[in-house]
Amino acid sequence: MKKSARMTTRYKKIFLAWPIALSLVLWCMGDSFGIENKATVQGHTTSLQATIEMGGDMNFISLSLKDSIVYALRNNFDIEISKLNSKGTDYDITKERSRFDPILKLAGNIQNSETPSSNILQLGSDTATVISPFVMKGNTADAMIQSLLPTGATVSLDYNIFRSFIDPSPFQLLNPSYTNFIDARITQPLLKGAGWFYNRSPIYIARNNKKISLSQFKSKAMEVSNAVQEAYWNLVKAIEDLRVAKKSKERAEDLLKKNKIEVETGTLAPIEIIDAEAGVASRVEAILSAENAIKDKEDELKRIMNLANKETLSDASVIPVDKPVFEPQKVELKETIRIAMEKRPELTELQLSTENAGIQTRRRKNELYPQLDFAGGIRYTGLGSEVSEANDSTFSEAYQGEFLGLTLSIPIGNRSARSEYNKSKLNERQATINVRKKELDIVVEARAAARQVMTNIERVNATEKSRELSQKRLEVEEKKYEVGRSTSLEILRAQEALATAEGNGTKAIIDYQISLGNLEKAKGTILDVYDIKLEEETKT
Repeated sequence: MKKSARMTTRYKKIFLAWPIALSLVLWCMGDSFGIENKATVQGHTTSLQATIEMGGDMNFISLSLKDSIVYALRNNFDIEISKLNSKGTDYDITKERSRFDPILKLAGNIQNSETPSSNILQLGSDTATVISPFVMKGNTADAMIQSLLPTGATVSLDYNIFRSFIDPSPFQLLNPSYTNFIDARITQPLLKGAGWFYNRSPIYIARNNKKISLSQFKSKAMEVSNAVQEAYWNLVKAIEDLRVAKKSKERAEDLLKKNKIEVETGTLAPIEIIDAEAGVASRVEAILSAENAIKDKEDELKRIMNLANKETLSDASVIPVDKPVFEPQKVELKETIRIAMEKRPELTELQLSTENAGIQTRRRKNELYPQLDFAGGIRYTGLGSEVSEANDSTFSEAYQGEFLGLTLSIPIGNRSARSEYNKSKLNERQATINVRKKELDIVVEARAAARQVMTNIERVNATEKSRELSQKRLEVEEKKYEVGRSTSLEILRAQEALATAEGNGTKAIIDYQISLGNLEKAKGTILDVYDIKLEEETKT
């Protein structure tokens, strides 16, 4: 009991001898395992579920524009790749944090040697002959925990057991003997490689890279959303073209019927039937072209939504639920540019890249300094015929040693470090220029998108006026035809002009809808317009 109490007291003393080193190691372990400075980013999810209504015979799919966008964001290949890239950056952060993970090293060694000897001091005078064997056996066990601190210091705690046996041993009081030691040491850079910023800056860069990946993901989501709205409205445009073509064909067929009746009654020349039949044939050709265009636009929308390779959906017809509505909106150019500067993720991405370049420049500047390291530590050593005795001796504080030292290393010329520093400054300058260039591109894009919206508003008004005039012209030609002052050819021309005007009017309205989407894309708010949320939660 006395021996146990004595050992307990000595263990307490030894822990009091190097509390700083041990506490630093434990602090480092806590940081590396996420006790503090935790940085995680949750995955990206869409808050809406795309609802696809299908007919009982699976021949059509009814889709709203919002459903189409959400479905594309959930299934588009580019979006999925962007998600995986973003998730991969989480591992980069963990990798950089792992530099501060403690390392446990365990080592064991056995050495046995038997050599001939004629040394009397080695063999002893009582047993020595001319040549006698001399046996040495040594077993070593070593355990060490080592870690890097954010200041750049390396701390370690080493525990070593060495068992030795010598035969013969005329001058050894203990044979076999155990020599134990506990060693706590710290090596702290004072210039090159020193400081919290230098050693944790790779983590800062990795975190910025995570934010960059999130910006890239958002950019891709915006691109896909804009591509969907363009494809969706282009499909609507193709369907409207088919409707206009069918309506034009109905007018031509009505004219053909009237002409046949009048030819039969002898009030019209037979040539008028040929002109009317030619008009019907041209309308049939237009319908076939419009139907083919619908299939092309359907395939484009399905491709973006990743429906083209679905067996049950690849042949189904897409029925757009939303219809183009013309509601003129006033566009403030200055406000548009201001919002774009705040919302565009591409600009955020470049700004973060510039920040990373600045961090690298600071790191390279630190590496220009000479290497000046401070090293210090304390060691307790013990000796005994048993391990327990050696431990008692080690923790008794009777055999204590300390060491302190400075090491200076100066690279002559230091050309490599200077080259890296100069290169990093160039990279930082290049990143800054890229930000300015992107700002200019965003301004130009926003201005162009705003002008396109205003132009399409004027187009809609102009095409509506053209449609009204074409309708009146057809009515006039029909009245003239009834009294014999016009021909079937003129009627067909008027019908064609009206069909073209109707088609242009519909196209102008749809182009206006597309330009509104392009404007929101240029502003960086297209996801907000369709109330689509991307979860991007960062915990620090």
